[in-house]
Amino acid sequence: MNAMSPLGRWLAGCLLLWGGAAQAQGTLEADVLKLYGGIYATDCAQAQSPRLRVERAALVVEQGNRRLVAQDVQAAYSYFGNSPPPGYLVVLMGQVRGQHSMLFVVHGDARGQYIQIDGDKPVMANLGPTLAKARYHRCDAVANQRAANMVQQEKQAAAAAKAPQAASQATHPSELVRDKRFKAAWIKALGPLAGERWLAGLEGPAPEIKREELAGQTWLVAATCKPHDCGDNNAVLVYDEATGRVHGLVVRAGAAGLVGAPPGPLGAELQRIWRREWRQGR
Repeated sequence: MNAMSPLGRWLAGCLLLWGGAAQAQGTLEADVLKLYGGIYATDCAQAQSPRLRVERAALVVEQGNRRLVAQDVQAAYSYFGNSPPPGYLVVLMGQVRGQHSMLFVVHGDARGQYIQIDGDKPVMANLGPTLAKARYHRCDAVANQRAANMVQQEKQAAAAAKAPQAASQATHPSELVRDKRFKAAWIKALGPLAGERWLAGLEGPAPEIKREELAGQTWLVAATCKPHDCGDNNAVLVYDEATGRVHGLVVRAGAAGLVGAPPGPLGAELQRIWRREWRQGR
Protein backbone atom coordinates (compact mmCIF):
# COMPACT_ATOMS: atom_id res chain seq x y z
CA MET A 1 0.00 0.00 0.00
CA ASN A 2 1.49 3.36 -1.01
CA ALA A 3 1.98 5.98 1.69
CA MET A 4 -0.07 9.13 1.17
CA SER A 5 2.04 12.19 0.37
CA PRO A 6 1.98 15.29 2.64
CA LEU A 7 -0.11 17.03 -0.02
CA GLY A 8 -2.49 14.07 -0.12
CA ARG A 9 -2.92 14.15 3.65
CA TRP A 10 -3.55 17.90 3.55
CA LEU A 11 -6.01 17.68 0.68
CA ALA A 12 -7.82 14.76 2.25
CA GLY A 13 -8.38 16.82 5.38
CA CYS A 14 -9.06 20.18 3.72
CA LEU A 15 -10.97 19.24 0.57
CA LEU A 16 -13.51 21.89 -0.37
CA LEU A 17 -16.25 20.67 -2.70
CA TRP A 18 -18.29 22.77 -5.10
CA GLY A 19 -21.84 22.88 -3.79
CA GLY A 20 -20.75 23.05 -0.16
CA ALA A 21 -22.24 25.37 2.44
CA ALA A 22 -23.42 28.54 0.73
CA GLN A 23 -21.82 31.79 1.86
CA ALA A 24 -21.02 35.21 0.45
CA GLN A 25 -17.95 34.81 -1.75
CA GLY A 26 -15.60 37.22 -3.45
CA THR A 27 -15.14 36.64 -7.17
CA LEU A 28 -12.72 37.91 -9.80
CA GLU A 29 -13.84 40.64 -12.17
CA ALA A 30 -14.19 39.70 -15.83
CA ASP A 31 -11.15 41.74 -16.90
CA VAL A 32 -8.96 40.12 -14.22
CA LEU A 33 -10.15 36.66 -15.24
CA LYS A 34 -9.41 37.44 -18.89
CA LEU A 35 -5.86 38.49 -18.08
CA TYR A 36 -4.94 35.87 -15.48
CA GLY A 37 -7.56 33.12 -15.51
CA GLY A 38 -7.07 29.56 -16.74
CA ILE A 39 -4.69 26.67 -16.14
CA TYR A 40 -1.08 26.89 -14.99
CA ALA A 41 1.21 23.86 -14.64
CA THR A 42 4.76 22.90 -13.85
CA ASP A 43 4.75 21.17 -17.26
CA CYS A 44 1.78 21.98 -19.48
CA ALA A 45 2.63 19.08 -21.82
CA GLN A 46 2.17 16.49 -19.07
CA ALA A 47 -1.43 15.67 -18.10
CA GLN A 48 -0.36 14.46 -14.64
CA SER A 49 1.75 17.53 -13.93
CA PRO A 50 0.75 19.44 -10.76
CA ARG A 51 -1.36 22.37 -11.85
CA LEU A 52 -3.26 25.42 -10.72
CA ARG A 53 -6.60 26.74 -11.88
CA VAL A 54 -7.60 30.39 -11.65
CA GLU A 55 -11.40 30.48 -11.82
CA ARG A 56 -13.95 33.20 -11.26
CA ALA A 57 -14.76 32.10 -7.70
CA ALA A 58 -11.84 29.88 -6.74
CA LEU A 59 -8.09 29.28 -6.78
CA VAL A 60 -7.37 25.57 -7.14
CA VAL A 61 -4.29 23.40 -6.59
CA GLU A 62 -4.53 20.00 -8.28
CA GLN A 63 -2.39 16.89 -8.11
CA GLY A 64 -3.82 13.76 -9.62
CA ASN A 65 -7.44 13.34 -8.50
CA ARG A 66 -7.10 15.55 -5.43
CA ARG A 67 -7.49 19.28 -5.15
CA LEU A 68 -7.26 22.12 -2.69
CA VAL A 69 -9.67 25.00 -3.23
CA ALA A 70 -9.50 28.55 -1.90
CA GLN A 71 -12.64 30.67 -2.20
CA ASP A 72 -13.63 34.27 -1.43
CA VAL A 73 -11.24 35.34 -4.18
CA GLN A 74 -9.90 38.82 -4.87
CA ALA A 75 -7.12 40.51 -6.85
CA ALA A 76 -4.56 42.76 -5.14
CA TYR A 77 -2.45 44.77 -7.59
CA SER A 78 -0.68 46.82 -4.88
CA TYR A 79 0.01 43.88 -2.54
CA PHE A 80 3.74 44.71 -2.39
CA GLY A 81 3.24 48.48 -2.14
CA ASN A 82 5.93 50.54 -3.86
CA SER A 83 8.49 47.70 -3.92
CA PRO A 84 7.06 44.86 -6.02
CA PRO A 85 9.36 41.99 -7.06
CA PRO A 86 10.67 41.95 -10.65
CA GLY A 87 8.01 41.01 -13.19
CA TYR A 88 5.18 41.25 -10.66
CA LEU A 89 1.70 41.53 -12.16
CA VAL A 90 -0.90 40.80 -9.46
CA VAL A 91 -1.65 38.73 -6.36
CA LEU A 92 -4.78 36.58 -6.44
CA MET A 93 -5.92 35.83 -2.89
CA GLY A 94 -8.37 33.26 -1.52
CA GLN A 95 -9.38 31.58 1.73
CA VAL A 96 -9.19 27.84 2.44
CA ARG A 97 -12.19 26.91 4.59
CA GLY A 98 -12.42 30.59 5.51
CA GLN A 99 -9.43 30.18 7.83
CA HIS A 100 -6.15 30.18 5.91
CA SER A 101 -4.99 32.47 3.12
CA MET A 102 -3.60 31.06 -0.10
CA LEU A 103 -1.99 33.42 -2.61
CA PHE A 104 -1.27 32.97 -6.28
CA VAL A 105 1.46 35.52 -7.07
CA VAL A 106 1.35 36.15 -10.82
CA HIS A 107 4.53 37.23 -12.61
CA GLY A 108 5.50 37.85 -16.21
CA ASP A 109 8.79 37.19 -17.98
CA ALA A 110 10.08 36.53 -21.49
CA ARG A 111 8.24 33.18 -21.54
CA GLY A 112 4.89 34.63 -20.45
CA GLN A 113 2.94 34.33 -17.22
CA TYR A 114 3.67 32.11 -14.26
CA ILE A 115 2.44 31.72 -10.70
CA GLN A 116 4.22 31.03 -7.45
CA ILE A 117 2.19 30.02 -4.41
CA ASP A 118 2.37 31.80 -1.07
CA GLY A 119 0.11 31.76 1.95
CA ASP A 120 -0.34 31.00 5.62
CA LYS A 121 2.09 28.57 7.25
CA PRO A 122 -0.40 25.66 7.48
CA VAL A 123 -1.07 25.87 3.74
CA MET A 124 2.59 26.09 2.77
CA ALA A 125 3.71 23.42 5.22
CA ASN A 126 1.14 20.90 4.07
CA LEU A 127 1.70 21.56 0.39
CA GLY A 128 5.30 20.54 0.96
CA PRO A 129 8.42 22.18 -0.48
CA THR A 130 8.10 20.72 -3.98
CA LEU A 131 4.66 22.15 -4.75
CA ALA A 132 5.01 25.22 -2.55
CA LYS A 133 8.19 26.35 -4.30
CA ALA A 134 7.28 25.32 -7.85
CA ARG A 135 6.81 27.73 -10.72
CA TYR A 136 3.54 27.13 -12.57
CA HIS A 137 3.51 28.39 -16.16
CA ARG A 138 0.30 29.42 -17.89
CA CYS A 139 -0.93 26.86 -20.41
CA ASP A 140 -2.11 29.43 -22.96
CA ALA A 141 0.27 30.44 -25.75
CA VAL A 142 -1.68 33.57 -26.72
CA ALA A 143 -1.84 34.86 -23.14
CA ASN A 144 1.85 34.09 -22.62
CA GLN A 145 2.81 36.06 -25.72
CA ARG A 146 0.69 38.99 -24.54
CA ALA A 147 2.36 38.92 -21.11
CA ALA A 148 5.84 38.65 -22.63
CA ASN A 149 5.12 41.66 -24.85
CA MET A 150 3.89 43.62 -21.84
CA VAL A 151 7.03 42.82 -19.85
CA GLN A 152 9.22 43.87 -22.78
CA GLN A 153 7.34 47.15 -23.17
CA GLU A 154 7.72 47.90 -19.46
CA LYS A 155 11.47 47.26 -19.66
CA GLN A 156 11.74 49.57 -22.65
CA ALA A 157 9.73 52.27 -20.87
CA ALA A 158 11.94 51.97 -17.78
CA ALA A 159 15.07 52.27 -19.90
CA ALA A 160 13.66 55.26 -21.76
CA ALA A 161 12.84 56.96 -18.45
CA LYS A 162 16.53 56.79 -17.51
CA ALA A 163 17.95 57.72 -20.89
CA PRO A 164 19.78 61.04 -21.27
CA GLN A 165 17.53 63.95 -22.13
CA ALA A 166 18.15 67.63 -22.74
CA ALA A 167 16.87 69.94 -20.01
CA SER A 168 14.93 71.85 -22.64
CA GLN A 169 12.74 68.76 -23.20
CA ALA A 170 11.91 68.21 -19.53
CA THR A 171 8.37 68.71 -18.28
CA HIS A 172 8.88 67.37 -14.72
CA PRO A 173 11.85 68.32 -12.50
CA SER A 174 12.95 64.68 -12.23
CA GLU A 175 13.62 64.76 -15.99
CA LEU A 176 16.09 67.62 -15.57
CA VAL A 177 18.62 65.32 -13.87
CA ARG A 178 18.72 63.20 -17.04
CA ASP A 179 20.67 66.14 -18.52
CA LYS A 180 24.27 65.53 -17.37
CA ARG A 181 25.16 69.21 -17.48
CA PHE A 182 22.20 70.21 -15.34
CA LYS A 183 22.73 67.37 -12.89
CA ALA A 184 26.38 68.27 -12.30
CA ALA A 185 25.51 71.94 -11.74
CA TRP A 186 22.57 71.11 -9.45
CA ILE A 187 24.53 68.68 -7.26
CA LYS A 188 27.32 71.26 -6.95
CA ALA A 189 24.81 73.98 -6.03
CA LEU A 190 23.22 71.79 -3.35
CA GLY A 191 26.52 70.99 -1.69
CA PRO A 192 25.88 68.94 1.51
CA LEU A 193 22.14 68.89 0.71
CA ALA A 194 22.84 66.61 -2.26
CA GLY A 195 22.63 63.69 0.17
CA GLU A 196 18.86 64.15 0.39
CA ARG A 197 17.24 62.06 -2.31
CA TRP A 198 14.20 64.26 -2.88
CA LEU A 199 16.47 67.21 -3.60
CA ALA A 200 19.16 65.42 -5.62
CA GLY A 201 16.67 63.54 -7.79
CA LEU A 202 13.84 66.12 -7.81
CA GLU A 203 11.44 63.16 -7.71
CA GLY A 204 8.59 64.57 -5.65
CA PRO A 205 5.26 66.13 -6.59
CA ALA A 206 5.73 69.10 -8.90
CA PRO A 207 3.99 71.45 -11.32
CA GLU A 208 5.11 71.42 -14.94
CA ILE A 209 8.39 73.20 -15.71
CA LYS A 210 7.97 76.73 -17.09
CA ARG A 211 10.04 79.23 -19.06
CA GLU A 212 10.08 82.69 -17.54
CA GLU A 213 11.82 86.02 -18.06
CA LEU A 214 13.69 86.74 -14.82
CA ALA A 215 16.26 89.47 -14.18
CA GLY A 216 16.56 90.20 -17.89
CA GLN A 217 16.93 86.67 -19.30
CA THR A 218 14.98 83.46 -19.92
CA TRP A 219 15.19 80.65 -17.36
CA LEU A 220 13.70 77.21 -16.91
CA VAL A 221 11.73 77.39 -13.67
CA ALA A 222 10.94 74.28 -11.62
CA ALA A 223 9.41 73.51 -8.23
CA THR A 224 9.32 70.26 -6.28
CA CYS A 225 8.82 68.94 -2.75
CA LYS A 226 9.54 65.99 -0.51
CA PRO A 227 6.95 63.23 -1.04
CA HIS A 228 4.32 63.18 1.74
CA ASP A 229 5.85 66.26 3.39
CA CYS A 230 5.45 69.12 0.95
CA GLY A 231 4.41 71.73 3.50
CA ASP A 232 7.75 71.89 5.31
CA ASN A 233 10.14 70.52 2.68
CA ASN A 234 10.07 72.03 -0.78
CA ALA A 235 12.18 73.90 -3.30
CA VAL A 236 12.22 76.05 -6.40
CA LEU A 237 15.04 76.44 -8.89
CA VAL A 238 15.96 78.28 -12.06
CA TYR A 239 18.28 77.00 -14.78
CA ASP A 240 19.99 78.83 -17.64
CA GLU A 241 20.61 76.35 -20.47
CA ALA A 242 23.05 78.66 -22.24
CA THR A 243 25.51 79.04 -19.36
CA GLY A 244 24.62 75.97 -17.27
CA ARG A 245 23.97 78.12 -14.19
CA VAL A 246 21.43 76.87 -11.65
CA HIS A 247 20.17 78.62 -8.54
CA GLY A 248 17.54 77.63 -6.04
CA LEU A 249 15.66 78.25 -2.84
CA VAL A 250 15.33 75.20 -0.58
CA VAL A 251 13.09 74.82 2.45
CA ARG A 252 13.88 72.01 4.89
CA ALA A 253 11.85 71.47 8.05
CA GLY A 254 10.41 74.95 7.49
CA ALA A 255 13.81 76.70 7.30
CA ALA A 256 14.68 78.39 3.97
CA GLY A 257 18.03 78.90 2.31
CA LEU A 258 19.40 79.86 -1.10
CA VAL A 259 21.64 77.46 -3.07
CA GLY A 260 23.87 78.15 -6.05
CA ALA A 261 24.73 81.70 -4.89
CA PRO A 262 22.07 83.61 -6.89
CA PRO A 263 22.80 87.34 -7.39
CA GLY A 264 20.56 89.77 -5.51
CA PRO A 265 17.83 90.34 -8.13
CA LEU A 266 17.59 86.62 -8.88
CA GLY A 267 17.42 85.79 -5.19
CA ALA A 268 14.41 88.07 -4.91
CA GLU A 269 12.83 86.36 -7.92
CA LEU A 270 13.34 82.94 -6.31
CA GLN A 271 11.53 84.12 -3.19
CA ARG A 272 8.67 85.38 -5.32
CA ILE A 273 8.46 82.11 -7.22
CA TRP A 274 8.58 80.13 -3.96
CA ARG A 275 5.66 82.13 -2.54
CA ARG A 276 3.71 81.58 -5.74
CA GLU A 277 4.31 77.83 -5.84
CA TRP A 278 4.22 76.93 -2.15
CA ARG A 279 2.28 79.69 -0.42
CA GLN A 280 -0.31 80.45 -3.09
CA GLY A 281 1.11 83.93 -3.66
CA ARG A 282 1.11 85.01 -0.02
